[in-house]
Amino acid sequence: MINLKILCLVAVLVSLAPHISGRAVDLDQDNSLSASSSGSRVTRPNFVKITSPPPMQITQVRGTTVELECEVMGSPTPYVQWVHGSGQTADWDDISMNIISESSPTTMARVVSRLVLDHSSRAAESTFTCIGRSGGQIAVASTTVYHVDPARANFTDLLKPSHNPFNRLKQTRITLHYKALFEFMGSTVILPCKAIGRPVPEITWKNEEGNVVSSMQDPRFRTLPTGELVINDLRWADMGSYTCVAKNAISKDEAETFLYPIRPN
Repeated sequence: MINLKILCLVAVLVSLAPHISGRAVDLDQDNSLSASSSGSRVTRPNFVKITSPPPMQITQVRGTTVELECEVMGSPTPYVQWVHGSGQTADWDDISMNIISESSPTTMARVVSRLVLDHSSRAAESTFTCIGRSGGQIAVASTTVYHVDPARANFTDLLKPSHNPFNRLKQTRITLHYKALFEFMGSTVILPCKAIGRPVPEITWKNEEGNVVSSMQDPRFRTLPTGELVINDLRWADMGSYTCVAKNAISKDEAETFLYPIRPN
């Protein structure tokens, strides 16, 4: 199991290497993470980069749902937000759904944000932009959504509330989570898991063994009503993958976060 965790760590470090302004990231023997430049040791270099942008363009048939996904890596934890062409926050159900606060002083994080568009615009096209902010830096990526009418008129009729008995239901989709997080040992970690759906999804967390994580097993762990997993007094033994499971009456969705504790210099 430890070997598998180390391999996961190496994969994350390899993906981080091109984005740290020429500094080499080292995992020390005492389990501390540092960056060196000209012989000096620098911890937590600030950067932000969109590592997996949404598509540049996509077509949405009116009455259907499309999804845009954006992956942002940064240090400290990136603040991630979607806006549409007018500059307004592009989240219909909950304005804070796709936002992580930049106030969390985490070492490094890889954030995945998903925008679910089930409201077609009357305009022929719309622009949605993923914005990542961290340490005073910014990274952006935009998508143009072309809205087209369905080929058959009766298809539209079937989507009307009077004809569709499932119109009030919405599948569960996780819209925000960490893909990877490096955090200092001894700190309090908050792993986000935002989900949408109708009925409102219930969220649980599982460890690598597939067991539900709760304060019953360890009082340092607890899941908030809003879905976040809180881990107090982070320890080396907490390293590993944690899976958020969001489920409602019609569907479920899962997202995995790899957590790596590091020793402060």
